[in-house]
Parts: sequence; C-alpha cells; structure tokens
Amino acid sequence: MSERRVTKGKVKVFSNTTEPGVVGQIKRAWDWRHREPIELAGTVARKVWRRGDRFRMLPFPQAVHIEITNRCNLKCVMCPHPTMTRTQGQMSEELFRKIIAEISGHRLLLENVAIMGLGEPMLHTDFERLVTIAAEAGVPNLYVSTNGTALTEKRAQRLVEDGALGRLIISLDGATKETYEAVRIGGRFDLVMENTMRVLRIKRALGRRKPVVTLQILTMPRTRHEIDEFVSRWEPELGDGDEILIKEVDTFGGLVDDLRLDAEREPVQRIPCRMLWKDMSIAWDGKVTVCCKDVYYQLTVGDANTQSLEEIWNAPKWNAYRRLHTSGEWDRIHPCDVCREWYV
Repeated sequence: MSERRVTKGKVKVFSNTTEPGVVGQIKRAWDWRHREPIELAGTVARKVWRRGDRFRMLPFPQAVHIEITNRCNLKCVMCPHPTMTRTQGQMSEELFRKIIAEISGHRLLLENVAIMGLGEPMLHTDFERLVTIAAEAGVPNLYVSTNGTALTEKRAQRLVEDGALGRLIISLDGATKETYEAVRIGGRFDLVMENTMRVLRIKRALGRRKPVVTLQILTMPRTRHEIDEFVSRWEPELGDGDEILIKEVDTFGGLVDDLRLDAEREPVQRIPCRMLWKDMSIAWDGKVTVCCKDVYYQLTVGDANTQSLEEIWNAPKWNAYRRLHTSGEWDRIHPCDVCREWYV
C-alpha cells in the first residue's frame, strides 16, 4: 500500500507531492500555504544551494532528530526498543540548550526538527519546558511523535495554548481495541483514544491550528483490514490542517522483522541513501549518528557534548560513509548493508 494522507477528507498519495512539472509545482505550492516565512525561505535556500544536485552538501543538516529520552512504556511489535542495549536516560537541559542554540543559528536551512528518538518523548520529566525552549529559539517546524499514553489533559491544554509545536503525531495503529493492544503491547486502547479525542476537542474549542495533529496508523498484516475503519472513525474529528496518515511500517535498518505488506516485492535498483546528506540524529547522551533509522547508534560519528554539530556534520568519518555510498559500496557499512529504508 502506498503511503497516503487524509486531510479533511482529501486523500493524497505521497509521490504526487514530488512529481515534476507544473502540476507538481502547483501541488507543492498548495501544501506550503500555511508555512511560516522562515520555512518557505528555507525551501528556496536549500534548492538554490543544491542547484539540482540532491547530493550536494549543505552547510548544515536539513532535518535534526533530538532524542530527549530513550525510555518507553510500551513494547510494540514493530519496534526495536525491547531489544535495545543502550543505557536508558533523558537529555539534560544543558545539553538540549547547547544543541538548540546551534540549530537556531542555522534555521534558514532547516526543514524540520523532531524532538523524538527511540523512546516516548513525553516521558521526559521536562518535556513541555524543552519544547518551549526550542520554540522560543525560533526553531522551525518543530514536531514530536508520541504513543499518546502520556498525553494528559493538562499536557494537551498546554501544548495547544502555547502553540510551540508545529505538529503532533499520535501513533494509534489500530481501529479496534483487539488490534491496537496486540500491536502496541502495554498500551490501553480506551485511554489513548480518550487522550487523542481530548487534544482535538481542545484545539477546536480554542480555535487553534497548531499543533497540526497527525493521526497515524502503520500498515502491516495485523492492521491492513482496519485502514478504512480507522479513516472513517477519525476523519470527522479532524480540525483545520489535521490529518490522518497511513504509513508503511519500518524495519529500522533491518533491526526488526519485515512486516511490510509488500515485503516480497521485487527490489528497486539501489542508489546512495540521501539520509547521509540530509539527516542528523542526536541521542539523549549526546552521541550523534548519520541517520534516524540507526536507533542503536551503530554509526556514531561524534559527541554533541564536546563538539559542535557543524563539526560533526563535516566529520571525516561521516564523509567516509558518504563516499562509500556514492561509490556504491554501502554493503561495507552495517546496518546500511541490510537497510530497507534507503530510498527516503
């Protein structure tokens, strides 16, 4: 199944948003209508800098993932967290401020900043404070993805009133209690549904557009027959800009079983992975890796505690990985050799 969005009843196939020509330009322009000026300027700046070459190095990554905690309260069947051996903890405010200070200095080139990693971000004891720090620094398109279990009424009220988050993704993965609790082991279906409805009601009551709420369901054998029911259940609840996202399940670079519906499809001819030229992921303890799929940090290239992000972005080790990809030698790198997500 192709990934698609449902926004106020409209279905949009992802690939259509990147098609060439006049039609593609019109669709992208329509999607940009609610973007902030800094976001629009950033889109233009990145295109000018790359000049048509998708692998031309930007001075700074266009997407940054900040894992404020790698603790989680669920054991989802499609997630590598249950087998993770990394020490669990949460990012200090001092390190977070250091990262945000540098990011804000490069915000023109940033497409988005995610406050999330391999863990449930709302388990950080100062979650709201960190979101506010990032927003006040002018970080564009700030978003978070949550399992919704800790999205309390107090927290939902504050997130909507502050307007600090650009997007709030709530991963639901099921239209029924039976399916949801079989996929998101440890989660309570009724609680998460109530938490989700509450944040939508608060947005509607306050007349706010931000944060845009994305209700996500992953397609896999367990959920495939509930996609239509999921859409029918949630579409009437969407506010302005809110959306339903039907998304292909991930393998996290081969760390979990391949549950994709088309897992046996004929492979597409592989090309260098653009993530090495786009993305930077920072763990709660400051380690930096080259890709958000590398949630075990096997490709660590630096330490944000002692180095600047710009220095890490241009590190010899990272550039060596890029050269192996451009020469078609990604099989010499693990987990790139077994990754199924290289096409992003």
